[in-house]
Amino acid sequence: MRTSASRAAGAAFLSLALLVAGCSSSGSADDAAAPSGPVSMEFWGWAPGYDKITAQWNAAHPDIKVTFKQIPSGAKGGYDQMTNAITAGKAPCLAQVTYNDIPSMLVKNALMDITPYASSDTGKYLDWTVAASSADGKVYGLPVDIGPMALYYRTDLFRKFGIAKPPATWDEYAADAAKVHAADPAVAFGTAPQDAYDMAALTWQTGKSWFGTQGGAWQVSIDNPGTQQVATYWQGLKDKKLVMNNGNAWDPNFDKASEAGQVMTFVNASWAAAGIKGDLKDLAGKWAVAPLPTWTAGDHTSANSGGSATSVLTGCKTPKEAEQFAAFLSSDPEAVSTGITVGGLYPASKTGLENPLLSQGDPYFGGQKIYDVFKESAANIPATWVVGPTFGQVEADYSDAIGKGGYAQATTTVQQKTIDKIKSLGLSVSGS
Repeated sequence: MRTSASRAAGAAFLSLALLVAGCSSSGSADDAAAPSGPVSMEFWGWAPGYDKITAQWNAAHPDIKVTFKQIPSGAKGGYDQMTNAITAGKAPCLAQVTYNDIPSMLVKNALMDITPYASSDTGKYLDWTVAASSADGKVYGLPVDIGPMALYYRTDLFRKFGIAKPPATWDEYAADAAKVHAADPAVAFGTAPQDAYDMAALTWQTGKSWFGTQGGAWQVSIDNPGTQQVATYWQGLKDKKLVMNNGNAWDPNFDKASEAGQVMTFVNASWAAAGIKGDLKDLAGKWAVAPLPTWTAGDHTSANSGGSATSVLTGCKTPKEAEQFAAFLSSDPEAVSTGITVGGLYPASKTGLENPLLSQGDPYFGGQKIYDVFKESAANIPATWVVGPTFGQVEADYSDAIGKGGYAQATTTVQQKTIDKIKSLGLSVSGS
């Protein structure tokens, strides 16, 4: 788990130094005066279980009260709420920020440098997650979880359609999808990629990255052979109506289709297990988890999607206490257990990876030890992915472009828009 996954960021996230060098500095923890008396802070996020972890903290820390506020996920407006609140001088101290979006938030000067308080805690986490939460040697968040990819599938529907085992390759996935469609066109084998998060994870598996750095400049290669391979594959499945055109574990369309027995699989990260368990309670015992299909038989290459850090937002007047809460959320044994059981989070903390809950069977998934699948996935993440400085823009443009045309054209469109956006930030950039 700490081999490929640890390497996945060593060079990848060091490129964030370019970002920091090209922007004005975000707030620094050194600027904050020590508070006198009890402390009260807000924490904004969307992960299941964060409210319960906050309650656990408050019970053990009566002099540092944290109030949790549930907001839409960052991509669905959460980051806009954060930056608007910063502008208005009403921002919370703490916020959930995905690794992909830390660079974008740095561009907006939304994150505080918490290095003076966090440096003694960073050794608790997987190396690549620390790198993903840092830039230019400065810490901008404490890692909470990672998102190793897998294939979720309906065991009852596999039996119904005579599919003996989950597909091990994408060719097998397509063949199974065709078999199901021939038997019942009303049943979709899976769900199609919807946005940049989906496309990024699927491209990550090919070993091709969307960003890189060379000679002090950003390189943008979203329109690369790996992305086009992914685009061509999924466009073919969509055109043949073998997969749903939309839907996921938290989408009403997906839920309705699942309850009607009309969707058999979906590809997503470890944290999506909580979405299934929460939204599809009546389907307990009918879902299972398998490794992510690969492009070549016998290969085990997987990918990562998502995972978050807890960051301190610019303007926080109690960054020391905020960092203490962030460390509790990420590494306290009780908090980690809550994250696993309620939120389906796969821990980024090294001790969290030894949590006994990760070796137990999950009753919802028929007693399967689903975290064994996630552990294997995490150990086979390519060490090639580089996070770029404008993922929020990439996400918005991809979602829009996919809705207007095919994946291939969307990829080409997003490539140019991303180059233009990075240039507009005053950063050096080239497309390749």
